[in-house]
Amino acid sequence: MRPLEVLHKSIETNKLGHAILLESKNSESLTETAESLASKILKTDSLHRHPDFFTLRPSGKSRFIRIGKKEDRSKGMLPENTMRRLIDDLQKTSNQGGYKVAIIYEAERMNKESANAFLKTLEEPPPDTILFLLTHRPYDLIDTIKSRCLTYRIPSDTALESTDLWNNWKQSYWQWISLLIQGYDRSKLGHLFFGFYGMVIKLQSTIEDYRENAWDTEQEKIQRVLTEEEKTAMETGIERSVREQLFSQIADLNNDFVKETAKHNDQKYLVYALDDIMKALEKSLSLLQLNFNASSAIELYFLKSLRIWSKAAKDYH
Repeated sequence: MRPLEVLHKSIETNKLGHAILLESKNSESLTETAESLASKILKTDSLHRHPDFFTLRPSGKSRFIRIGKKEDRSKGMLPENTMRRLIDDLQKTSNQGGYKVAIIYEAERMNKESANAFLKTLEEPPPDTILFLLTHRPYDLIDTIKSRCLTYRIPSDTALESTDLWNNWKQSYWQWISLLIQGYDRSKLGHLFFGFYGMVIKLQSTIEDYRENAWDTEQEKIQRVLTEEEKTAMETGIERSVREQLFSQIADLNNDFVKETAKHNDQKYLVYALDDIMKALEKSLSLLQLNFNASSAIELYFLKSLRIWSKAAKDYH
C-alpha cells in the first residue's frame, strides 16, 4: 500500500499516530499532502481559517524556527510563529471539541532550543493532537525527533510546470553544449561567451519567475498577515525549492545529451565529462543552499561546464 493510502486509511480508522514525518524532495508536494490530510482530519474546506489548525515556519534571513522569548509576550501571548507559541496553543482545549492539528514546515530548520522544547511535546503529546513535520532534508533533523515520528516518503514526481522561458532556456543550453563538444577556435570564442552569460541571466530570470508565481499561490492560502521575517523566510524557502527542481532537470538534460550524443561519438570521454559535470552541478547547488551569492554560484557551474566540455572535446579530437 502506498504511503498516502496508508495515511488516509489511518485517518478513516482513527489510528493515525500523533507525530507524522513527511519526506519529499518536492516542497510543494509536501505542503499539498500535509494540508490535504489536515483538512480531512479537521473535516474542513477552509483549513487556514480553522481555529484548531496551527502552523510553524522558519523566519528571518537565517530561516530558523525560533523558540520565542518569554519576555516578548504581548497581552499574555507569546510571539506568533515560534515554538513556544505553538506548544502553548496545543496545550489548550480544542476549540471545536475534536482534534488539533499542527504543521511544521521545513522541520529541519529548528534551532537547538526549538528542537529541545519540541521533544518534550513529542514525548508527552497533548490529547487529540496530530503533528505533521515536513522536510526535504531529513538527514538534518536530529535523531531523537525522527525516532519519535512515523515517517512516510511522499512521491516527488510532481515537477514545476514547463514555461516558454524554461523551455527556451533548455534549448539554448543543449545548443551551447553541442557547440562546446565540437571544439572551437578563436572565431567561436565570442559566441560561446555571449551564450554563457545569456544562459546565466536567463536561468536567474527563470528562477525568479517560478518563485514569484509560487509565492503568489502560497500567499493566497495564508489567512493572516505575515511579518517581514516570515515573508523573507518563505520566499527564500520557495526559491530554494525552485532551484533544486530546476537543477535536477538540468542534471537530466545533461544525461539526455550524453545519451543522444553517444550514439554518434566515443562514449568514454562523454561519460567522464558527464561525471565531472554532475559534480560541478552538485557543488553549485550546495553553495546556493548555504546562501552563497546566487549569481556567483550559477556562474561557477557554467565556467566549470565550459572547461569540462571543452577539455573533453580537445581530448576526443
